[in-house]
Amino acid sequence: MKKRIFTFLAGIIFAVLCFVALNMAMAPVSTSEYCGSKCHEMKTAYLSWELSPHGNNARGVRIECIDCHLPSKDKYFTHLAAKAYAGAKDTYKHHFGPEYNAERIRKKVLEHISNKICLHCHDNLLGKPGGSAARIAHTAVLAEPDAPENRCFECHEDVGHQRQNKLFSQ
Repeated sequence: MKKRIFTFLAGIIFAVLCFVALNMAMAPVSTSEYCGSKCHEMKTAYLSWELSPHGNNARGVRIECIDCHLPSKDKYFTHLAAKAYAGAKDTYKHHFGPEYNAERIRKKVLEHISNKICLHCHDNLLGKPGGSAARIAHTAVLAEPDAPENRCFECHEDVGHQRQNKLFSQ
């Protein structure tokens, strides 16, 4: 019986140590700065994010890349699996994929960002001041968030990143 208890406790300690080590290993590669400095394909996206309202605003609130491009950290295992998949895919494409086309990738990424991600932070759409067109659009988004014509990016395409042609014309 003592051997079983010892084995069980050793297993729990090992699991906790693995969990802590995994989180420590993920911390440095989960920053926006890491994406912008280590992945040459991401440098333009990183620079454009720094100039966007999510990277730089009057309130000083910064929304990190993983906040929009991965599932919420609240769903730990889903977030971890998505992060591992995205990292492996990006590494594979860097070494074996076709030449990087920023505009094509941008459009593909926008297709996969749902209103749910935006509404996670922007939940009080009707409580903020805005014109009548904004109120009508936001009411439609709240009524039918999954309708293609109600996607946040239909009006707010440059909120996360400035488009490359706008970025370099400033």
